[in-house]
Amino acid sequence: MATIEDAELSALFKIESAEHLQKLDAGLLQLEKTPNDQALIQEIFREAHSLKGSARMLGLIEIQGLANTVEDMLGAVRAGNLAVTAEIVKPQLATLDRIRTMVAEAVGDVIPQGLNQIESTQQTPSELVSTTVAAQIEGRHQAASIPAAFQARPQPKTDSVINGRSNSLDFRIDTLRVDAKKLDFLLSQAAELVVSRSRILRWQAEFSDMINKLQNKEIESEQWAKEMQLMHSKLAEDAGRLNVITEEIESEIQSLRLLPISTLLEQFPRMVHDLAAEVNKQVDLVFEGEGTVADKRIIEEMKSPLMHMLRNAVDHGIELPEVRINNGKPPVGKILIKVSQDADHVRLDVIDDGKGLDLEAIRQQAVKRHIFTDEQAIGLDETQLKNVLMTPGFSTNKMITDISGRGVGLDVVRSSVERMHGTLAIESVTGKGMTFTLNLPVSLTSTRVMILREWGENYALPCEAIYFSKILKPEELLVREDRQCFYHNDEIITVNRLGTLLERSLQPVDPGLATVCVVIRVADFSFGLIIDELHNEEDIVLKAPPPPIKRLRNISGVTILDSGLVCAVLNASDLAKTVRQTHQKMTSDQSVLESPIASSVKAKSLLLVEDSIVTRIQEKRILEAAGYEVVTAVDGLNAWNLLNSRSFDAIVSDIMMPNMDGLELAAKIRSNRKFADIPIILVTSLASEDDRRRGLDVGADAYISKSDFDQTVLLDSIARLI
Repeated sequence: MATIEDAELSALFKIESAEHLQKLDAGLLQLEKTPNDQALIQEIFREAHSLKGSARMLGLIEIQGLANTVEDMLGAVRAGNLAVTAEIVKPQLATLDRIRTMVAEAVGDVIPQGLNQIESTQQTPSELVSTTVAAQIEGRHQAASIPAAFQARPQPKTDSVINGRSNSLDFRIDTLRVDAKKLDFLLSQAAELVVSRSRILRWQAEFSDMINKLQNKEIESEQWAKEMQLMHSKLAEDAGRLNVITEEIESEIQSLRLLPISTLLEQFPRMVHDLAAEVNKQVDLVFEGEGTVADKRIIEEMKSPLMHMLRNAVDHGIELPEVRINNGKPPVGKILIKVSQDADHVRLDVIDDGKGLDLEAIRQQAVKRHIFTDEQAIGLDETQLKNVLMTPGFSTNKMITDISGRGVGLDVVRSSVERMHGTLAIESVTGKGMTFTLNLPVSLTSTRVMILREWGENYALPCEAIYFSKILKPEELLVREDRQCFYHNDEIITVNRLGTLLERSLQPVDPGLATVCVVIRVADFSFGLIIDELHNEEDIVLKAPPPPIKRLRNISGVTILDSGLVCAVLNASDLAKTVRQTHQKMTSDQSVLESPIASSVKAKSLLLVEDSIVTRIQEKRILEAAGYEVVTAVDGLNAWNLLNSRSFDAIVSDIMMPNMDGLELAAKIRSNRKFADIPIILVTSLASEDDRRRGLDVGADAYISKSDFDQTVLLDSIARLI
């Protein structure tokens, strides 16, 4: 594939082609729903034609040829010679994926691993169209097959969002379209800044001159004071003007960063379409209020939580068509992303009409994952169960697959939303569907913070995280389970020294000083921070930690205060996790002290069942390197005999094996009460949805495809299950 040598042309083609491909994706998906929409056909025909023309101008012949194929197909549809069907649209979407790969090669970007080339066809674009048209004409009299070039081919396995996977490449908006009038305004304000700077420099020079005159006794003190008062009033006038200019510039720059939410939402129709097809479901994704604007950074950060919520809705929420029909619903499920806005916040509602939450399944999994005991789980209300759903590593899926069930999802959503200083709420009606509601600030450019002082250092804490603050009297502080706490409205709030949580060197504290406590609330968890002093509020601009530091625990970033000092900005969510970990460690340490004998930890044992010696050795090395004791079996019968001779913590098995295959082995294990709770992980080359369903039916807990085998997935699955 040729590379574009001209850097400017390369950057422009990257942006332009991405826009064309995005519109072609959305247009083809919509055309599948409304095949007779002539305006839509004409619009996406132009997009294909423009993409072809740009590629031709840059000498990208392969991209030109593929774009020409899509254009010819749309030309035949426009002429009425070709009817649009799902079988026609699907290979065109695959062709667009191939073009994306070629564009990435042409502009020198990293190609997502596993994105394979789509099979080429021996027919020219004109031959493809004429063959298809002839087939459809003939089909009026007898059944006609669609030619291979327009038939659906296997989609390339990729980590791209368009195929329902998490995207390894961050979503970043590299360019912004700016109204020329706004640039003119900023230029005029910049000129005002130059004038103000010149006036301030002049006042500085005059002030220095006056100081010298006073020191040299060239001016009387009374006259000097009058001159200083006059100079002060003029300087105050210029400072006020400077303040107005800077506020106008700041406001205008913030407005430049405001983009419509549609910039992000247009990424998802293709993902939902492909993911629904993969799990044999029919899903219609609808947007409302997509013209609402938000800050560029908010839009970039929203991609990950939105993607996880949509995947959750498709995989967990929307039922199979036959199930929906039996329940009196239309076969096509609906997911609505509704966007609204008030003065300071953007609200996103992700609403599906699926089956809603299975609260009992959440309760059972909470016990199975050792999050709660049986007794504790029985007492959990609906709100508490929803919070369990967002626990890291939690999933209600009965089987771990390459789509879901690994427990990576809603915890990512919540942490992402909290990082953006937003909130997340879940509403569910069994059998009717569920709603995720995100409330996010319009902009992250400035943040209102409270300045705290602890052990000689200043810290900034976002005001929205503060529940309340108070002066604690000595008699109010209690000790419960080796932790300091106090009562507030019948709620027990534990307190910790901020300096201790930040792992700073212990400082002596004057017991006679009042105890200042700031209470932070994160979701439904409240905790107190004891500090030395509580200062004023300020509006700050949050900056990322300087290189090479990328992430600091308990710290969101840094800022420069009005005083000119650099100050760390605290991360409330991280502090909540640190407090919880501190409590858990204290409880764990106490348990060890109370135990009469501290028993050594024994390595978990696995039974690996695989008939291929190469695969068996490779998997055995991976598992042993992770610290597991591994016993191998060459087929299901061998494994069954070993299982009756000793105990194992989990079984990792292939399916296609002689004597007894993996499905037979799993069924045999599940039919025996003695082995009913042993986790079973199937690692196999059988990757269809029907294969996965058969694995689930026989009682497997995880299903991993060898075609896109990742040892991290295998190890994570085992760790979660045992």
